[in-house]
Amino acid sequence: YRGITSLSAGAKCLETIVNKVMFSSFCCYISEAQHGFFPRRSVESNLVDFTSTCIRSMDNGAQIDAVYTDIKAAFDTVNHEILLAKLLRLGVSTRMCNWLQSYLRNRSLCVKVGSTVSHPFHPASGVPQGS
Repeated sequence: YRGITSLSAGAKCLETIVNKVMFSSFCCYISEAQHGFFPRRSVESNLVDFTSTCIRSMDNGAQIDAVYTDIKAAFDTVNHEILLAKLLRLGVSTRMCNWLQSYLRNRSLCVKVGSTVSHPFHPASGVPQGS
């Protein structure tokens, strides 16, 4: 379950700037076959690419095997410790990782079901909604 929240305008602007800087640094690590994180790529562009590959393969008499997976709510399950460790290994500065750590960790959430509200808790995984 992912609650409904929204980021403030300032946080959203800052997040956009950091995203652009980090994406330009890491796009070389992301496969060209990836459609989920690149501008102007989507499920549709992935399907067109896959269909073209299938047609070429069938024209050449090749066998086609495919496995598609839907990683539902992938960002809801991102473990903060693992993410930060990977970023450090990829060369992100300690200062930037510390900033990201405070951005991800210094949040408290609560769950409301009907009129009942849980006690606040600090999530160990996931990213802020609206990110």
